[in-house]
Amino acid sequence: MDGFRYPIEEIREKCDLVEIISAHVALRKAGRGFTGLCPFHNEKTPSFHVNAERQIWKCFGCGEGGDVFKFVQKMDNLTFPQAVEQLARKAGVTIERSEQAVRAYSERERLLRANSVACAFFRVALDRSAKAKDYLSRRGLSADAVERYKLGYAPDGWDGLLNHLQQQRVDIADAVKAGLLVARESSTGGFYDRFRDRLIFPIVDASDRIIAFGGRSFGDEQPKYLNSPETPIFIKNKTLYGLNVARKAIARDDKVIVVEGYMDVITTQSAGFENAVATMGTALTEEHVTVIGRFTKNVVLAFDSDSAGMQAALRSAPVFEQAGFRVRILSMPKGEDPDSLLRGGDVSRFTELLDRALPIPDFRIKLALSRHDLASDEGKTGALGEAIDVLAEVDGAMERERLIKFLAKYHPNFSTGTTLAEDHIRGEISRKRSRGAGRNTPTKSAVPATGIQRHVAHLSPVQKWERLLLGIILFSRTDASKVFEALSPKEFTGEDSIALAEALSKQYSELGKIDQEDLQRRVSDTRAESLLLDLLVGLDECELDHPVDRLIQVIVDHRKNERRARMRDLAAKIEEGSVRHGDEEYEEYLRLVRDTSNPWRR
Repeated sequence: MDGFRYPIEEIREKCDLVEIISAHVALRKAGRGFTGLCPFHNEKTPSFHVNAERQIWKCFGCGEGGDVFKFVQKMDNLTFPQAVEQLARKAGVTIERSEQAVRAYSERERLLRANSVACAFFRVALDRSAKAKDYLSRRGLSADAVERYKLGYAPDGWDGLLNHLQQQRVDIADAVKAGLLVARESSTGGFYDRFRDRLIFPIVDASDRIIAFGGRSFGDEQPKYLNSPETPIFIKNKTLYGLNVARKAIARDDKVIVVEGYMDVITTQSAGFENAVATMGTALTEEHVTVIGRFTKNVVLAFDSDSAGMQAALRSAPVFEQAGFRVRILSMPKGEDPDSLLRGGDVSRFTELLDRALPIPDFRIKLALSRHDLASDEGKTGALGEAIDVLAEVDGAMERERLIKFLAKYHPNFSTGTTLAEDHIRGEISRKRSRGAGRNTPTKSAVPATGIQRHVAHLSPVQKWERLLLGIILFSRTDASKVFEALSPKEFTGEDSIALAEALSKQYSELGKIDQEDLQRRVSDTRAESLLLDLLVGLDECELDHPVDRLIQVIVDHRKNERRARMRDLAAKIEEGSVRHGDEEYEEYLRLVRDTSNPWRR
């Protein structure tokens, strides 16, 4: 972007790639690097690799890869200049801007600034509002919590924020696009504040930048909660409240607690359960699950104890299950939610409830039993009918048996013998399952392939040998000129291998050595870049010790065999008359004959 001077290398040196990626992905040490679930596509087996030493990343599942700038571009859907600016702020590096460049400041940055100015306004208003401070005190929120979550207050007026934004030179169009102001529909025109007389909860992204707000009314005013509308920087279906605080705890504990509201998150995290998050007042979506799946595959749903909360839990659970999560549902005491329970100081009780959270079938069976009078045979029969419907959907035989034994005591004939009751339940389950037979059950590989294995599985042997040879050159384990004397770059297989071989050959002829950082710059955004990242991240140290002479000979011999096989095929076509003098294949045959006859041709 004209008018900007970017100190790229200074920013790169001050931004640790592992730290940046860890804000979005739960990374685990693996050999010399780190692995995790790719944030750019759904997967169950980690294909995402990070090389901390070289500060590069690569996913062997979807093929994406690059440096810290590429990751931020891809993760936040930014242009290169926007990614540089974002990382520069994080690293504390100043970017010089001309007057022209300031005018061209990106929309994203303008909206983020508008939200930042609004947040400061709301926080000052909170300090001046006795009503808001009294409410927070009654809700048990400490001054530390108010500060940590940047809570604020929107005054009960139509233009308080509007006037402040104008004073701070925030463009009104940007404030409207950010959802802070609403255009009047009257003929007089103008704008008014979206949030009025509400407690304000700033909603932040993974970089702790404010992307939206949630506003809660103090009494019975409706709606009780009012969120910012979706904007270019705020997508509700992908946003989880509290994730900026929770992400490290989720990765550490390998578990997330999903609660229902802002207050639940703040109270739960403040009580020491920092791995708690909530949706934006919307139903749980596949996008939410994808975000959580970057950190863990274990979830506890801790929703309100009322019927709406229970139904929300039952709607959310299958979304997690379909993505391969292990799901448990916490049963809150009647009339309680995480906020009210923990506000009463009952941390040990909440811990106990977490430990006793039930798998989905157990929870559904518990609900079924609670809806019937188990003191009567009629009630037991009704409860068993609902419970058997649940059990018929359970695929695991051991899990079914465990639940059958649990249910047997509620069978009307339990007093006549446990075995009879269990056998009757098994029979009913079997009948229901037989009606649903024929469902396709995907078979799983006993040993799932790693991302790297899956990525190269389709390659021919010679392509694998060529890539290994390029890797040996890349890591300076051999004289590059020796390799390219035996095999010219054009002789490699595939456009990406040819492109990387040409880049290596050219760099070596110019510098007299192989420089990985210089090479990354040379091949950026070319066919060679993806393969270069594959080799930098995916090659094991032991592979680089492969004898180069032997590798070259194997590739050369393979080439000779390929040429001879092609010659035989073309000779047969010429003999049968399907290829004649002047045809392209005839000329190809003559070239192959000449090459084979050439004693200098390897």
